[in-house]
Amino acid sequence: MIHAADTTGHAIVSTLALQVLNRKNIQVFNQTFVLDLWTDETGCKGACLSQDRADGQIEAAHLNAPPQIFWVPARAVVLATGGGGQVFSQTTNPAASTGDGVAIAWRAGAQTRDLEFFQFHPTALSKPGAPRFLISEAVRGEGAHLLDGQGYRFAFDYHPEGELAPRDVVSRSIFSHLQKATVPNDRVWLDLSPIDPDRIRYRFPNIIRVCKHWGIDVFNEPIPVSPAAHYWMGGITCDLSSETTIAHLYAVGENASTGVHGANRLASNSLLECLVYGAQLKHIRLASALEKVPQMSEETAIDMTAVGSKLEGEWLKALIMWRSHLPQLVWQNAGICRDQARLEAALDQVRQWQMQFDQLSITAALTLQPGETVKLPPSVSAEHVRLWAEVRNLLAIAILILKSAAFRTESRGGHYRSDYPLSDPHWLGHTVIEGDLVKQAASATAL
Repeated sequence: MIHAADTTGHAIVSTLALQVLNRKNIQVFNQTFVLDLWTDETGCKGACLSQDRADGQIEAAHLNAPPQIFWVPARAVVLATGGGGQVFSQTTNPAASTGDGVAIAWRAGAQTRDLEFFQFHPTALSKPGAPRFLISEAVRGEGAHLLDGQGYRFAFDYHPEGELAPRDVVSRSIFSHLQKATVPNDRVWLDLSPIDPDRIRYRFPNIIRVCKHWGIDVFNEPIPVSPAAHYWMGGITCDLSSETTIAHLYAVGENASTGVHGANRLASNSLLECLVYGAQLKHIRLASALEKVPQMSEETAIDMTAVGSKLEGEWLKALIMWRSHLPQLVWQNAGICRDQARLEAALDQVRQWQMQFDQLSITAALTLQPGETVKLPPSVSAEHVRLWAEVRNLLAIAILILKSAAFRTESRGGHYRSDYPLSDPHWLGHTVIEGDLVKQAASATAL
């Protein structure tokens, strides 16, 4: 295995991005968001896109202009949108990880699988104002200790392997220890002092740099840490060729459920999965011919310009509220430790928000059929449309995660139920969702 210090993933992405940009046969749509898939009884035929400008170039004068919304035909569509960690208020995921691929595939009728299995990393940077930057478990592997506010190394109270126990175990250890803390506002710290300083410089240059940016000298003080949502083991159900349950629709990476991660991913296997399944995409099955999108003319486009003030005033505050409150609700009720009562209460609340979202005029304007487009008023910018689309997707995956977690009445891997703390052999299988139906499916491999 080749490493790039503690930034292997970034090195892979940068290399691939450079290769893509240098290929003349690849057209890149910058500043573009996929709103929906175009499907029929024969499979996936393309997608609906929202783009800031037709050429993808952003000019200062157009930053707040309405986007162009159009349909693109395709003989095959590959979803590689990453995870959905932003459905939790505490996450190591970037802001763009709003579960878009899973949500749009589910809306199109694709089967999703094992969405309750979310991995919570025990050591994310926990400092006011700072993002939940991942402090790699390799730091603990090198000998770093977890300490509470009194300097006590508590991890061995919860597992004989202490800091080297599985990620979900260490995350629950931190969660449980803080729940029982007698000191108000107690915190957990990652102490690197047992590691040789030269070893730290060699192995973790990026962690040193980020911590220094936030005023933490890892050589002379511990790092404040807390658990955060990290990796989604579930996703869109795929076969070994990465094809979903919809013909000509494929998924790779974190938004795919290939089954290789079981109920609790091993470190770095996500990178290997992307490389292996990504390479296989050269064998994908294309539709026999490129379909022509049934386009509406400019004159017959749905015209929302006359209700511009209503569009802006009616929904913008609601979207901002949901974008803030939804992750907090899911973190509190479907985070590290779950139980039936809290899952059902959260599900009721999210369904209520979903009904309110569905009644917004902007939702009616942007819920389009293949070929339809819409004229938006100047008050509705590309950023507004993206916010609407991300909230739409977050509401969808929140419901899917909560339903899956409430359905599986046992604990396994990254899914822990305090009311069902043990694994049950009767649940040794997949949780699948098709439309509104949640059911159990047999697994070829143990979870």
